[in-house]
Order: sequence, then C-alpha cells, then structure tokens
Amino acid sequence: MKRTISNKFLIAANFLLLASGLKATTYYVSSNGNDNNDGTSMATAWKTVSKVNSLNLAPGTKILFEGGAVFTGGLTIDANDANDAANMVTFSSFGSGKAKISSGNSVGFYAFNTKGFTVSNLIFEGAGMTNNSTDGVYLYNDLSGNVRLNKIELKSLDILNYGKTGLLLHSAKGNSGFKDVLIDGLHVYNIRQDGIVTRGYTSQSHTGWSHQNITIRNTEINNVTGYSDPSTHRGSGVILGQVDNALVEKSVAHHNGAANTHCGGPGGIWTWDSNNITIQYCESYNNSGGSGCDGLGFDLDGGVTNSVLQYNYSHDNDGAGYLLGQYDYARPWSNNVVRYNISENDGRTNGGGITLFKGPGSTMSGVKIYNNTVFTSPSSANSGVGAFKFTEWNTGINNVEVYNNVFQSTGGAYLVYVPTGYSATFSGNLYWSSGGTFKIYDGNTFYNSLNSWRNATNNELSGSIATGVSANPNLLNAGNGGTVFPNPVTQLNAYKIGAGSPAVNAGLNLMSSFNINAGSHDFFNNALAGTLADIGAHESTEAVTTGIGDSDSKEGAISFYPNPVASGSEITVKGAELPYSAEIISVTGARVWKESKIETKEYAIPTTGMAAGPYFLLIEDNVGHKKVNKVIIQ
Repeated sequence: MKRTISNKFLIAANFLLLASGLKATTYYVSSNGNDNNDGTSMATAWKTVSKVNSLNLAPGTKILFEGGAVFTGGLTIDANDANDAANMVTFSSFGSGKAKISSGNSVGFYAFNTKGFTVSNLIFEGAGMTNNSTDGVYLYNDLSGNVRLNKIELKSLDILNYGKTGLLLHSAKGNSGFKDVLIDGLHVYNIRQDGIVTRGYTSQSHTGWSHQNITIRNTEINNVTGYSDPSTHRGSGVILGQVDNALVEKSVAHHNGAANTHCGGPGGIWTWDSNNITIQYCESYNNSGGSGCDGLGFDLDGGVTNSVLQYNYSHDNDGAGYLLGQYDYARPWSNNVVRYNISENDGRTNGGGITLFKGPGSTMSGVKIYNNTVFTSPSSANSGVGAFKFTEWNTGINNVEVYNNVFQSTGGAYLVYVPTGYSATFSGNLYWSSGGTFKIYDGNTFYNSLNSWRNATNNELSGSIATGVSANPNLLNAGNGGTVFPNPVTQLNAYKIGAGSPAVNAGLNLMSSFNINAGSHDFFNNALAGTLADIGAHESTEAVTTGIGDSDSKEGAISFYPNPVASGSEITVKGAELPYSAEIISVTGARVWKESKIETKEYAIPTTGMAAGPYFLLIEDNVGHKKVNKVIIQ
C-alpha cells in the first residue's frame, strides 16, 4: 500500500530544516553583511563565522567568504555537516583575493567525524606561535569500527601563526582515519610545532593503517620552529604517519626545526609507520635539528614498507639528506627504494648524504639505493660527514643494495663509511674525491683507493668482474646547486654530467644484473637508455663520452657482438661503409686499443691482455655512422 505524508508533517519538517540547517545552495559571508539576512547573495550576505557555525550544512552547500576581508573566529563542522562524499560542501572565497579566517587562540578550521568537504582559497591565521596553542586546520576522527572518512580537499590555503600543527589529520581509534585526501597548493609557515602531520594509533604488533590515499602537492612548509620538548622532537615540515598509500610531490620544506632540542627528529619531509609512500620532485633544505639531532631532508623512518624516495633535491640540512631509519621497537621496515635523487652538502651536524640507522628490538631489511648523485664537503660540526654512511647504533641492517650512484666528496670528507658489523652491496658506483684524500672507511679500516677497497672487501665486484669507477664525474657545477624553489627541481643543472664524463654508459644494467626496474626516466625527465645506463641521477643524452662523435649518431648501421666477452676472445664488428675506425677506452678515459681505416666490413677486435671490467667501444665509419656502447670484459 502506498503511504501518504500529511501536510502538517511536511510543514513541521520544513520548519525544522530552516531552524537548524541549510538547503544545498550557495551562501555568502561579507564584512558588510548581516546575520539576519538569508545569505543567498552578495547583497544579502551574512556577516560572521559564528553564523556559519550555528547551522547544519547540507551536502552540496557552498559557503563563500568575501575575498580580502577578515573574519574573526574559527570554522567548525561535525557529523551534522557535509558527511556525503558524493556531494561535497565547499568553503572558499568570492571576489578578489583570499578571505582571512582570523581564529585568534582557536583552531582555524576544525572538522570532527565528517567527510565530503573542500576548503580552498582561504587564509587561516592564529594569534601567533607563542599566543595560540592550537592547530591551524584540524581533522579528527574518533569513530569506532575502522571507519575512514573520505573525499576531503584542502587547496590553495595559507596557514600561519599557530602554536601547534599547521595541518593535522588525527585518528584516535584502531584503523579509523581519513581516505582520499587531497592537499594541494598550501603555504604553511610560522608554526611552532609541526607543519603537516598525519597520525593514528600504532604499536609493534599493530596491523593496518589509519589513513589511506593521501596526496600532498605544490605545497611549501617553512619556519616551523619547533621548541624544547623533553618527550619528543618538534619542528618538522611534513610527517606522514599511519598511512597506506600516499604521494608527496612538487613540494618544498625549508628552514624548519631551529628551536628543537630533542633527538630523533625533526626533518623536512618524512614518513614513519606507513606503507606504499612515494615522495618525488620535492626540495628540502636548511632544515635544522636545533640543539638536538637530525634536521634531515627526507626520511623513510621506522616501520615504513614498499616506499620510494625519487627525483628529490636535498641540500644544506643539519642531518642526512636521505635518512633510512628504524627506530627502536618499530614495526618491520622493508622493501624500500631511494633512486634518482640529488644531495648537496647535507649532514652539516650529523649523518651524511645518504644515511642508515637502526634501533634495538626491530628488524630492518631490504633497500635498493641506485642512480643518486651525492656531493659532500667537510663540516666543522660533523667530522664524520660522508656521502654514504651507516650510523653506529644497532647492527642487523640487512640487504642494502647500492648501485650506479655518484659519490663525490671534497676536502677529505668520507665517500663511504661502513662501521664494523654493518654491510652493503656496492656495485657500479662512481667515487671521486677532490681537494683531499680518497677516503672509504669499512670495518675499522681506511682505504685510500677503490682498488684497495675492492681487493680487501669484494665490494665493486660482480663475480670476478670489477665494477665501479674512480674518476671525476665531470658534474657541471658540483657544490653550487643552491636553491631551486620556486622553480621545479628539474632545473637543477649543477648536477648534470658534462661531455666526456666517465659516468656515461658506465652503469650496470640493473634489470639484467639484479632484476630491478629502474623506471622510465632520470632526475631531469630524460628517458633512460635501456641497456646503456649512466651512473648517477643524470642520464646523458650525448651519444659519445670521449669527445669523439656527436649527438646525431646513426648507429643502426654498425653492430658488434658478443657482449660481455671473455678476456682473450674477440669482439666481432660489422660496419656499413669503408673505411672505419674502432677503439676501446677504459672507464677512466685511457685508450687501451685503437685501429684506424679498417678496410673490411667485418672485423675482429682482440681483447688479449685486457683486465676484466667495463670499457667503452667507439666505432665510426666514413659516412657518419657511429656506435658507442659499454662492453664488459669477463
């Protein structure tokens, strides 16, 4: 039977809706408004934040504040507002510029147990770091039953002058939290505690994560000072905790942490107790540990799994540029990647360019570190600074693989520092020390050459084949990268390799050697050259590395085989035209064999007397066909 609803009931329902909530329409708030207006036009706008807070906001509602005007008091929404992921509530500005929500000693925007809203094009300003003791934007979920509140967008916001966190996503129970959150185009600054933070419940036996699918992009975090807290570190830019699947990209964290006094942090952009995190195309610089420690650039910290640091630029940080750490009694740390990043002069007070550490009561196993470029110079505040190093704390860091990186130091700073009880697999890396002693420390022994280290430790060996290069990588302006922001990090030209660099084509083929998929492009968005890998973060587009030939090589007309070739055997070369020349050059640039004007289209090159290792084979015929490739002699 079809039911009918009385007119009396409909009238009562409409009265309650008007008394306690809004219909899904657009409402305006203006400095010239009046809270007794209906708010549905600029001419009949409301006046105050408190008016907005007093009503329940139906899904689809838009609340627009007058651009350039200042409104006192913080915005608050709860489960009676929005709460529909398919029909979002909007808070934004109208007219010219951004409206300012001046929240004084209160939270600027507080969302409690609700979802389906977007906040954009607004300024949230507190009363100052020392006067305000709250967060700028605070999203809180204390629901039971592992409920993730989804579809939240925070875009083009300025958040400043708050005494706690600039933006906090907080879960209080189990794996409840937030999902599908976009944070885009924020500037978070003049914050006392931390910049952008996600957090939730955790323990060593915990399974799962509170938050899921978090994206942060195009965001700047700076002047997050930190303070003296005896219980923990303060002053980080971005901390992602308890997240499954997140992306941080094209963002910058700088000049944070100066007032911190506690060890174990702070840092620029980092994650802990999370899974499947990608941090890319970011810059992190001049972050401090204050009088405490760390002050890192980037970090995959305790309990992180299946995560990637790639295409980032770290420089001039107190702590490590790229820290890989497992704090004591954390959940297992495993299967992480650090690739195609650049570090310049990190580790000013502690750590180095790339640094690993492990605390007690935890497991740490499985990291691939490849095609990074690290430059380091001495620091009066850190005598142990190095391009790559382990921190002596607890042993048991396993399966550390280090391939195809450029490690360059100056003034006698360490290239590699591996204390007794620690180990990694090094293969295909380039080592160069300028203006000081070549210095590798491994197992309580100092080595002053690549050969002495290789012979004593079996590092830089693939079977019986010598790998690795000790030569000047010819970086265009090493040590002078400076700050790239606000430009994209791909404009960092100082760490491109110049013509004639021994890094070109000298790297290992990571797929064939170690079953590693290195991705599609380098730090500068140059396509990777398949089997011809360069060492470091730059994949050169030059066809020839020794001054012979040019970038217009038509190499398809020339072929050679086999590769690798056994020492003493022959390399067969076929050329399309006559005459042609061929030469073999070592990775240090020394010519070890050459023949000019070869007058046959098929020719055998002897390798008798050539030591095992990588070489370059250069071939050119008389009509401009050229072939440059790496040859492995076994």
